[in-house]
Amino acid sequence: MHFNIKNIFSLEWKNILSVWLSLIILILVVILSSTWVFYILDKKIQNTYYTIKNKAKQSKINDNILIVEIDDKTLEQGNNSNIKLWRFPFDRKAYIPVIEHLNDAWATLIAFDIIFAEESLKKESDTAFRASIQQAWNILIWSYFSKNWIFQKSIFSDVIKATGYYSPDIDDVNHVVYWITPFTKTKKWEYFDHFSLAVLKTYYSLFYKRDFITKESFVDDNFYHLIPNKKIPLARSWEKEILINYIKYSDFQKEKKTVSFIDVYDSKKFEELKNHIDFKDKIILIWATATWIKDVFYTPNGIDYWVYTHVNMINTILNKNYLRYFDTKLEWVLIFLLIIVSVYFNLSRSWYILILSNIAVFSLFIIIFPFIVIHTTNLIINFPIELIFSLIFSLIFSNIAKYLIENKHKMKLNKALWEYVSTDIASEILSWAWKINLNGEKKCIAIFFSDIEWFTSISEKFTAEKLVAFLREYLWGMSNVILDEKWFVNKYEGDAIMALWGAFWDAWPQDSYNACKSALLQQELLWKLNKKWNKEGFSEIKARIWIHSWEAIIWNIWAIGRKMEFTALWDSVNLASRLEGVNKYYGTYICVSEAVFLENKDNFYFRYLDKIKVKWKNKPVVIYELLSEKEKLSDEKKTVIKEYTKWITLYLKKDFKQALSFFEKCEKLWDKPSITYKNRCETYMKVSPEENWDGIWVMSEK
Repeated sequence: MHFNIKNIFSLEWKNILSVWLSLIILILVVILSSTWVFYILDKKIQNTYYTIKNKAKQSKINDNILIVEIDDKTLEQGNNSNIKLWRFPFDRKAYIPVIEHLNDAWATLIAFDIIFAEESLKKESDTAFRASIQQAWNILIWSYFSKNWIFQKSIFSDVIKATGYYSPDIDDVNHVVYWITPFTKTKKWEYFDHFSLAVLKTYYSLFYKRDFITKESFVDDNFYHLIPNKKIPLARSWEKEILINYIKYSDFQKEKKTVSFIDVYDSKKFEELKNHIDFKDKIILIWATATWIKDVFYTPNGIDYWVYTHVNMINTILNKNYLRYFDTKLEWVLIFLLIIVSVYFNLSRSWYILILSNIAVFSLFIIIFPFIVIHTTNLIINFPIELIFSLIFSLIFSNIAKYLIENKHKMKLNKALWEYVSTDIASEILSWAWKINLNGEKKCIAIFFSDIEWFTSISEKFTAEKLVAFLREYLWGMSNVILDEKWFVNKYEGDAIMALWGAFWDAWPQDSYNACKSALLQQELLWKLNKKWNKEGFSEIKARIWIHSWEAIIWNIWAIGRKMEFTALWDSVNLASRLEGVNKYYGTYICVSEAVFLENKDNFYFRYLDKIKVKWKNKPVVIYELLSEKEKLSDEKKTVIKEYTKWITLYLKKDFKQALSFFEKCEKLWDKPSITYKNRCETYMKVSPEENWDGIWVMSEK
């Protein structure tokens, strides 16, 4: 199909352009999505998502979780104990009373978020601690992978039922811990669960009194199967990661899910503590949160103690408050849908559609869609910043495309308008069209008519081809003068030109000044053209011009959908067209109305011609001949005009005899208006005018 700038906003072309622009924007967004800047911005928005989601759903901490913190209080008050607790790591005997007290209070599981990798200096302490672990039936201690990826077990692993590996999954870009890898295998193909999952597997084994510890967990495409009938959604399909749904550290303290190690260690304090905290069936996690013990990591909530990473993972599973990432492919489809919808509506030229569509699209994709996801699902949007930038790029790209297309269209329209009006008028129309009423408006304008003297006789001497060539050259030259002087060429009728000044904005009386100047320039140009044409064997051409300045109605006349013409109407236009022929009667070439004379008498030389009534008009009109600009009239001509004015006065006083003698002298100087008055004087000397004669001459021809 042939591309036409006129139908660029037709439905078909709009659809095609929308698709192409959308694909370009999508490719750009995909490229930016792979950069670390977009990744970090996505994560920042996702981090905010955690907070908003947990507040919206009022996420709580499971009642079966309790943290025993080796905190600042423990280190401050530890000096009063028999075994000094003011210095960490503690003597391993310090953990024995804690294990005994918690088991006496019927805690289900005691998990040390501490690795006892080497023997201490006090072997008796290790022996006592080993015996305590062996006597207890619910102790869990983690293991870890060293830097060279060697699996390092606790020295007490032989007396504990289970262990879990501890290796933080830290994001490579922003160093935040978002997820855990549920299990791993050593180089010897030994299978180990992550510490937090090992805690839960041991907890379920103890709680249900079944052996889940020795049974290997497994992963399918979408879930990690911890124990039978207990499956945990993976972050994404085919990815062995589980997202941690974080709750703030302060919330654990508010809900009294933390106790100080010293309060559990000290028998008296523990008895008091049991009065308001129930330890029965609890999962107890023990680790340090003292200020100077810097076992901290970045989480979506900021800097947190590492033990709270495990606690939050355990809490996520116990509360079944799982998080998953939105399906990546589906999200890209939604982003593309956002782009194409936004681009399509932004290509509209209606401001109402632009504003309403952008509000609707922004509300739907940036507010409503995330709101629904937060409140009705546990899904995390993968590309929130891509979603936002897709909307921004759609707005920018579609408006750039629209500007380029409309500018090209505007240039074509401008070029078309230049065929009728000057370039600055065309620019004004295109830039300020909302100010112009083209349906009908009464304005003061300058009206211009011109034609070639004796054109009918002249045209008979030309062949059809030569006549067209001659008119093309003549009209091209005359029109250029009009357009250069900011006129609007209203129409051509053969050799005749009708032009308007002031049709598009108000500059009256400057309009008539430019009209007069243009008429003089046309006569100068015609003189040059005649010299050229004479060399080509053509006769001299004379053009007659009439200018009138008055009110007219500017409007469009049309047969709807078929033909339109912008023009001027009213009595002043009819009068101007009638007066154009007056030049022939007086032998002049530029004739103007009294209105034009009064507006420009200080800038040009005029001479009074007559007071006349044109055919079918009752109101008399005073007319003048435009001679030249003030500084260009010759002294000889000035003298003739001065004398001419005196004898016109005698003529109007009916002193025809004396006036005749002057007009006869002017006739010899080829002053053509004087010839007209000479003939009138001779007529009136034979037949005197009526007594109430007022000097008005009634034109018998149209």
